[in-house]
Formats: sequence, structure tokens, C-alpha cells
Amino acid sequence: MGMTTPRAGYGPSVNKFSEMVADDLRGRVARGDIRPGDHLPPETELMDIYGVARPTMREALRILESESLIILRRGSHLGPLVQEPDTRVLARQAGLRLQMQGTPVRDLAEARVVMDSGIVALAAKRRTAADLREMRACLVAAGSARNVVDFSRRAADFRVLVVRTSRNRTLILMTELVSSLLHHQYDAVLRNISDHDGRRFIEQSLARYIRLTDLIEDCDVVGAVEFWETQGAIDDEFGMISLGSAPMMIYS
Repeated sequence: MGMTTPRAGYGPSVNKFSEMVADDLRGRVARGDIRPGDHLPPETELMDIYGVARPTMREALRILESESLIILRRGSHLGPLVQEPDTRVLARQAGLRLQMQGTPVRDLAEARVVMDSGIVALAAKRRTAADLREMRACLVAAGSARNVVDFSRRAADFRVLVVRTSRNRTLILMTELVSSLLHHQYDAVLRNISDHDGRRFIEQSLARYIRLTDLIEDCDVVGAVEFWETQGAIDDEFGMISLGSAPMMIYS
């Protein structure tokens, strides 16, 4: 496979060798030399390629497994299966760091508002007929939500569609991380609001999403941005009131 070979008899510890092996394999995936759906060579072959002992090789593979970059299948004659990194793993890591820093929920909500303006502008420029069909179908499903918690999950799906319409991969990843963390914070709040307030929240949010979709369909970049800057953050109303100054709690 033409991989870098650590020299097992020199210098670094076993842990350092395992990190070097993991880093080389990670780099090959990042460059596209190895793609999701491919299998790495079996463990014994990898040991020969890298010139390391079994404990070092297994530790390297465990590192990649913990990052959700590979799936280890015990007893299989095939090597580890490479997969797309799981955004939820990245979100947990980011959430842990933010929680340890005492980051308030309001900080996350502000970050999303800042990103949303650019996302909406790009979506209005780049949307296709297929994008619009998906957004409209998502809003129909959101309108039939059983309760506010169900609606909030469908609303999250709508936001994902809007950000994907931007065609900006960096914004897509950043938004997915922030949205995942906010969803964790708001879910408990939404479960405790009254049916009346929940229904009002659904109706008002749905109306805003429909208006935003209309502006995106019209390719009205200025109008979409202005509308969302003044109306979009209202969707965080219940969460911001209850959790705005509270620290994030991913682990409690």
C-alpha cells in the first residue's frame, strides 16, 4: 500500500508508534488513497507493512475506531472497514471541551445566528429545484408534527437542508456540530412547555420557515438575509429564556 513504516526498534515508545501508524492511516483516508467502504489489510499484514508488533498495531486501530473512522470486526478475514467520520463523535468532543470551559448555551446560539446569515445568502444564490422540493416536503412533514419536540426535530431537518443548499462543506460541518449541541440543550426545555405555548411555537416557526423558503426560491439574497437576521433567532425563544446564561451540559 506504499505506507510509511515506523522503525520499531528506535526512539519513541509503543504509544508513540501507535499514534504514528494511526496518523499515517488517517492521512491516507483524508487524501482519498483509502475511501469509505474500503477495507484495510488484515492486522497481520498491517503489522508487516508498518514493521510494528501486534500490541502497537491494535492500539493504532483502536485510536481510529474511537474516532469512528474504522469499524473493527472480530473474526473477519477482511481488515477493518473504513467509514465516514461520525459527526456525533465530533460533536461530543467539541461539547466536552466547551463544557469544561464553562461555555453558556447563549454562546452556541449566537454562533449559529452568525453562521445562518451567510448560509441563507449562499442558499438563495445556489438553490436548485430539487433543493426547494426537499425543503417544501420537510415543511409539510413539520406541519403534521405531533408535539413541539417532534416539530423541533423536523425543524432541525429543515435547517440541515438549508445549509446543504449553501454547497459550502465547511459551513455544513460547523452547523451540524453547533446544531447537534443545541438540540441536546433544548430538548429538555421543549418537553416542559405547555401545549398552548408549544402549538404557538410550531405555528410561528413554521410560518417563518415557509417565508424563508419563498425568499430562497426567489433568489432574493438580501431579502432572505434581512428576514432571517430579524426573525430566525426567534426559533430559539424557549431555549434562550430557560438556558441562555446557563452553562452547557453534555455530561452531567
